[in-house]
Amino acid sequence: MKFRFRAGFVLAMLAGVALSGPVLAEDRDPNKALPGQADAQKDITITDASMQLIQGEGHIASVYFTIRNDGANAHLITDVRSTACRTLVGHHSDQESTPGTLTLFTHLSVPAHTTLVFPRGGYHLLCLDIGAAIHPGQSIPFTFTFLGGSSKGVNVTLNQIRPAD
Repeated sequence: MKFRFRAGFVLAMLAGVALSGPVLAEDRDPNKALPGQADAQKDITITDASMQLIQGEGHIASVYFTIRNDGANAHLITDVRSTACRTLVGHHSDQESTPGTLTLFTHLSVPAHTTLVFPRGGYHLLCLDIGAAIHPGQSIPFTFTFLGGSSKGVNVTLNQIRPAD
């Protein structure tokens, strides 16, 4: 089905847009607290965290965890870091990695009253270029940062080497 618009209709639509004035982005101070976001520190719990070296992949480990938001507001993960990993990226064991997958943990929303699980065989983190001094049995600190600047730390024990997915 084709739609045809008469010139008068299109001009009227354009005039309506012009009369409404320019659409301006909201002026938001990045240092100002965002409503509900300061609570990420107390709302978020990270459990069941584990980290396993991947056999045959050099200094790469998979990081699995469960993240729970007990708060009334969604919280957006904006970064995950660990001094043990030169780079942390998102990965899915059974799917092709894309730019969206790789940066998953830089814009992931954890909805209010929700638990998200990142297990072996599904979406999880890959810790690339692990430092040479890191060894199985060691507790590795990770920091999850949220929109608004709050963060949550968790220690993850590095487990023995496992076969590659």
